[in-house]
Order: sequence, then structure tokens, then C-alpha cells
Amino acid sequence: MLEIMRENASGWIVKILFGIIIVVFVFAFGMSGFDTGQDPVLATVNDQSITRAEFEDAFQRAAEGLRSTNPEVTTAQLQDPQFKQMVLGELINNRLLLDEADRLGITASDDEVFAAITRQSYFWNQAGAFDREIYMAALRSIRMTPAQFEANFKREIIAGKVTDMVRRTAVATPEQARQIYDWVGEEARVEYILSVPADFLGQVSVDEAEVEDFYATNESRFMVPEQVRVRYLLFTPKDLASRQEASDDEVEAYFEANAASLRQEEAVKASHILIQSSDADPEEKQADARKRIEAVYARAKAGGDFAALARQYSEGPSAPGGGDLGWFGRGDMVPEFEAAAFATAKGQVSEPVRSQFGWHVIFVEDRKEPGEPTLDEVRQDIVRAIAEEKAADKVTDLLDEAMDLMLSGMTLDAVADELGMLAVTSSPVPAQGLAQGFGMTPEAAAVVMHIGPGESHKTPISIEGGYMLVEKVEDIPAAPLPLGEVHESIVASLSQRKAFEMAMADAQATLERLTGPDAAKAATGLARRLKTSEPFDRQGFVPGLGQNRNLADAAFAAEEGAWLPEPFALEAGVIVARLKEIIPASEADWENQRDTWLEQANRNYQFEAINAYMTELRQQAEIKIARPDLLN
Repeated sequence: MLEIMRENASGWIVKILFGIIIVVFVFAFGMSGFDTGQDPVLATVNDQSITRAEFEDAFQRAAEGLRSTNPEVTTAQLQDPQFKQMVLGELINNRLLLDEADRLGITASDDEVFAAITRQSYFWNQAGAFDREIYMAALRSIRMTPAQFEANFKREIIAGKVTDMVRRTAVATPEQARQIYDWVGEEARVEYILSVPADFLGQVSVDEAEVEDFYATNESRFMVPEQVRVRYLLFTPKDLASRQEASDDEVEAYFEANAASLRQEEAVKASHILIQSSDADPEEKQADARKRIEAVYARAKAGGDFAALARQYSEGPSAPGGGDLGWFGRGDMVPEFEAAAFATAKGQVSEPVRSQFGWHVIFVEDRKEPGEPTLDEVRQDIVRAIAEEKAADKVTDLLDEAMDLMLSGMTLDAVADELGMLAVTSSPVPAQGLAQGFGMTPEAAAVVMHIGPGESHKTPISIEGGYMLVEKVEDIPAAPLPLGEVHESIVASLSQRKAFEMAMADAQATLERLTGPDAAKAATGLARRLKTSEPFDRQGFVPGLGQNRNLADAAFAAEEGAWLPEPFALEAGVIVARLKEIIPASEADWENQRDTWLEQANRNYQFEAINAYMTELRQQAEIKIARPDLLN
């Protein structure tokens, strides 16, 4: 049973799986109502087909759900075959569960389905009651009719009844719960000798030939992707608001009616630089990521242009925009990132902070403190809100007028002049920047990228909040940054790598002395360098040293007093270590948390039971993947 807890679940695929389960619970598999009779078959489950359209719709909904909860998930990650296979796997599981329900005679009545739908908080109004208007609006947003949605929801209920039946068979005993508690709760303490890479930097030299070779062999690291410059007109309430006015009476009425929602919550406006890293990466790569973020942090702290540094070094999707994340409140970001952002003063740069996405440096541009605003303090915000409400009613009419003018042969600039609007030319931007900067889908961004220079797209592009008309100004081919622009970062990277290698070699030599024929003499000579760690658990985070899961695995498997068989790289440097003691889980905490751990044990058993059940269903079923190319 404990095997699940021992698995390394730190990769991004495993982490976002929970996002799929939560965000796409209702919507991800809403395809059964679509006419896909003429669509290519992606897979078959027994005698049932899963079409390409069905898969692509489920994939798109899953991707949209993940983007809404994990903004740092990149397009490349979403296109990973593993992610696509997970989506297909859920479709297959859904079919198998429905077949099993049919075999067992499990169904759901219309009254049961309706009652379950009304319990979904997505469809509640502010009073906490089911609201049909909200329900219908939600279905329109996902392009489904009530009949389609309710049929799919009914299937979800039926499939859920099957898994609930299996779940009820898995019940853990208090002894099994205690086994989990003891395994999770025990800690280790090691004695260690630390070799710090920074101590070797003075011995490192990097010549020009090495820099040029690194640049040549790692050209993709310095590649600026294909970019375009476009000229565009925006048709959104925000951009058309300047054409509207709000009277004093309207402002005062809005203030009185929306007093509660106008309360200012604490928020920060920030940018960040991300160096991607995960616990699943090799230790050398993790150490390299830490050194790279430290180098960027030093430049930002010294007053470097943060936006320029973000565009050059950040590996996050916000890089083309200088790392700008806009305003966000508490609960909008992952906990580690949020804590660092809200702890950083206005105009300051945070120290490097690690999250599930990697290492971040955060620049806080502005802050808003919580409080009750006066009318004068929020007047401009209210005027803007009223203007945007009025403009929203005019977006479609104005867009129709613009399209008529374009179809008559007018250029984008001529259309802008006729309508009294302003056509804007963008700075060079990659496809990812189009998607993020305007809020268009990756597919729409690809369409824009493929327009010929000087040509206009003849239909509106859907963007966040409205539409845009776009004309291609220029294609800019992908090209590497000039060596001169990245020379300094390459020297720093090579120096850090060499210093790390020297620290690792020093640690390896130390370990050989401590385990060789003169081990006792070596231990005496190295005694002044020997330190004792703080206690750490099986996740491998050692306070004051950093994270290394392999160190934890080795320590918990070692005999007391035995030197671990290899050096381990952590954020603080490279250590050789021996187990000092294993600290049992607290008896007092067990007495206080017994019920919680029993509940956790039941969840673990239920997960295993359902997993085993699905494995058996898959083994008994005839599953064929007709188009594996669509998963690549």
C-alpha cells in the first residue's frame, strides 16, 4: 500500500493531473451530444468509438481548465504526449465505467440528475441558490445545449456510482493508518561535510574558445523564436470605453449599489523571472537552475532593467512581456510565490523563491492595501466600469460596421479613420506572446502568424473580452541573440558549472578518505568541518541546505553511523553525509490526529482499489488506438 507514497510525484504531469480532475470534472468529456459520425476514429473501446473531434474537445477543455488554474503551464507542456494520453485515458475509463454500469444495471433518474446539477456551485447566484440564467450562460460559454450537458452529466453520475461502489469496498484499519503515519512522520538527522561551489570560483577560468563553443552547441538556449509585427484594431469594452461617458448620478448610483464589491482587497502588481526546475530533474540541472537564478537576482538587485532581464533570461510564458503578471490578490498564485510577492516592498526585488514551476525572482511594481474606499478614491474606476458596460452593448454593432468596410476593400487604417478608432502597430512578438498578450487561443495565434506580410485577416480574431481585426506588418525569422548580448551570462554559467564540478570532486575525494583504509585518521582531520543537520522527512528538504530526495532515500535506508554511498548536491552545495539518527513520529501527535490519518488511509486504499478495478476493466476490454499519431 505504501508504494504510492514512495513514488516520486514531482513531475509536472502528475501535478496537473489533479487540476484535470478538479477543473474538468463536468466539462472535459462533454462530447457525446456532438455529431461526429463522419469524424476519424482515434480509438475504440470494445465496440464503441472515440472520435478525433471528441478527443480534441476533451483536450481543449482540459487545457483551458489547466491554464485558468496554472498560468505558468506552457503550450509545449500541454502538447506533451503524456498529457494527451492522460486525456485519452480518461475518455477510455469513462467508456469502461459506463459499460460496467450497464452490465450491473446501474442508472440515474432525471430527477436525480437535476438535483445533482442544482448542487453544483458553478450555477449558484450570490444567495447560494441554483440560478437557471447562470446555468444557461455557463453552457453557452462551453458551446453546449442543456440536453447535451444533462446527458453527459447523467453519464458522469452513473460512472461515479460505479467508482463509489468500488470505493466502499476499501476500508483501512487503525493499524494500517498508524503504519502510514509512522512512515510519513519519522525524520532523519545526518552529520555532513559541505563543499561549497562558490569557494572554488576563484580557481575557475573560462577562455573565449569555451564561450564560443558553448554558444555554438547551445544555440537553442539563445534563440529568439519567430516573431511578427501586426497592426490591429481592438473591439473590446475596455478599448471602446473611451467613446462613452458616465454622469455624476450614474457614478453615485453605481457606488451605492456596489459598495461591498468595491472594497479594496490586498493586491500586488508584479513581474517575475522564471528559471524552470523540478524535483524530477537531475541534481546537476537543479543546481544549475539555482545558480542561474542567483546570477539574475544579483543583476536585478543591482538595479538592472527587470523587464529586459526577464525577456533575456526568463523561461516562463510571460517573458516576452518583460515578465509582467499584472495585478493579483491572495489565492491567485501558488503559495510559495504568493508569500514572496506579498512580503516584498513596492519597488523591490524578492530573493529567489522556489515553486513547483522552478525558481522565481519577483519585482513588485505596486501594491494595494485592503480597506473601504471613498467615492473620490474609486470614482475613476467606476467611470471606467460604467463606460465599459455601455461599450459592451456596442461592440457587435461597431465590429459589424468595420467588417462591412473591410469587405468593401478598405484598408485597416482606412477603417480606423472611418470609425474614429486608432490602429496600433505591435512591437515584435512571438506566437506565444500573441496568445498571452491578447488572450487569443494558440490556434488563433497560429492563424495570425501565417498571414502574409501586408495582408489582413478577413474575419475577426476572438480575444479576451472581445475581438480584433489584424493586418500583418512584418515577419521576423527566428534567430539567436548575438554572442555579445549573452557573453556575460555564458561566462557566469560556465564558471558556476566548473565550480560545481570542483565542489563535487572535492566531496567525492572527502568521501573516499572517510571510507578508505585510513578512515579513522581522515575523520579526525575533518572533524572541524563536520556539522549536524536539522531533522528532515522523506521529501528530502533539509533546512539550511536545500532539497534532495535521493539524499532522503539514502538516509532512511542507511544504518546509523554509516556514510552514505555518494555525495549529494543541494542548494547550499555538495555534501557527504552519514546517518546520525532516525527520529520516530510523535506519539502525542498520533493521539491527536488518529482520525485524520485513518481518513487518509481510507483514501489511499480507495485510490488503490479504484486503480486496480480500472486496470482489470482495461485488461478485459478490447482497446485499440487507431490514430496514435494524433497523440504525438
